[in-house]
Amino acid sequence: MKKLSVWLGALLLSVAASGVYAADASLSMIYTNALGDELPFSIFSKHSWAPDPKARFVKLHMYFDEPIKVKGLSIDDCGSKLIPDLSIFFNFDQWLLRTTPMLDGEVPSAIHPAREGNMLVLKDFNKMIEVRSLTLNFEHNTGFKICGIHLKDPQGGEYTIHTPDLAQGTVAASSTLAPTSAYDAVYLFDSRFEYGWASNKEAKNVDLSFSFNESRRIERIRLWNGYQRSVMHCISNSRAKQIRITGDGGYDEQVAVRDTLGSQVIVLPKPFEGKNLKFTVVDSFIGKSYPDLVISELRFYDGKGWFMLDPSARLRQNIGENRAKFAEAAAQGLLNDSYIARTDNDEEIQINGDNSGTYLRMRADGSFYLSMNYGDDASFALGNYEIKQADKRKGLRLRLFGLLHHTHLYGDCNGCGRDCNKLNQPDEDGNTETQLIFQEVVTIRPVKGGKYEVVNESGGKKLYFEKLLISREP
Repeated sequence: MKKLSVWLGALLLSVAASGVYAADASLSMIYTNALGDELPFSIFSKHSWAPDPKARFVKLHMYFDEPIKVKGLSIDDCGSKLIPDLSIFFNFDQWLLRTTPMLDGEVPSAIHPAREGNMLVLKDFNKMIEVRSLTLNFEHNTGFKICGIHLKDPQGGEYTIHTPDLAQGTVAASSTLAPTSAYDAVYLFDSRFEYGWASNKEAKNVDLSFSFNESRRIERIRLWNGYQRSVMHCISNSRAKQIRITGDGGYDEQVAVRDTLGSQVIVLPKPFEGKNLKFTVVDSFIGKSYPDLVISELRFYDGKGWFMLDPSARLRQNIGENRAKFAEAAAQGLLNDSYIARTDNDEEIQINGDNSGTYLRMRADGSFYLSMNYGDDASFALGNYEIKQADKRKGLRLRLFGLLHHTHLYGDCNGCGRDCNKLNQPDEDGNTETQLIFQEVVTIRPVKGGKYEVVNESGGKKLYFEKLLISREP
């Protein structure tokens, strides 16, 4: 336990000694980058969930409505026999725990889980960890199933995890920024900050109209204001300041919205009951760079629990469309897998012999991760892609956009609860991370031997490569 004490000690220096412990936890956002038949909320609501069976480096990102203290955790893999090759992120950049040694043999944060029947158990941390978000990266595992994620509370019991009910209905916006594949109003309910609803250059007098299949009562809303992909995205775009809420039965009220990162709960002046509801943003905090108004996520409270519109149909539609386009360009092998950059001699591109390679991971959900390791510099990009062209002869032309991090931190973590308030704060080694918003255009073409050529048409202004040759990571 000595090794465990060392890594936990550094983390817990920043955790307040006081806090109210409870065996109940509310979890309004859970996202996966490899959607299967159901949203991952079913881990807790139905005790059964499986990702895309062929996907590698599957991630689960969980955001707690309020921080909880965690003493241990276990994963029920339903007998599908997960290989204990996992990475576990607490609060994204606050701590990374690997259950197997890192590639270079150093194990400053390795804990080997015990197998107890269907359970992989990491138990009895020396001290509690304050968790705002928890991310599981299942690394090379494929074809697995999850029947439960169990979190131990400070008293040694298990938290009861409450997740939102999924309501059937629709949402539409009076104005939406292109491409709608990244900014449609349905992304108010997809549990990821990389996507959200954005208006098209309108900061005020824009509407969101909700239509529920059944009459609903709403007493409160939980709202993530602005583009919460990062501090820079939030400041650069407009945020809601005053929202007028109208609906069935002559409902007409107005609420104030705070300009803050993270979620905020807004109590309605009086409860709403009905099927049709409209939000009109009548005033806003104007963005530093763009007038586009952005709201990242939204949930409703009916007096007993939280609920949200079910985004499953639209998410599956997008995945299907992306798969079809990649297939048109003979690049379908890229999706939901990991590719590493090679030299012409088929050697990995590395930093001075370091084992950190240059990786590209394209996801069928429209997101991507790119690590770039050259010379003494290292960075990673997290973002989305827009398909501009898909042609078997000309290849796949993509607009990549998102956030570029200049850091050696392992960052394949789209949507994983990054604490944006810590931007440019030195880490424990005194290093400071730099972030940039970017967009560049690349073309991807298949070449012999199952490899792909990636050409940066933008000249490598921010994603600093001109051409990569990539092959599937073993």
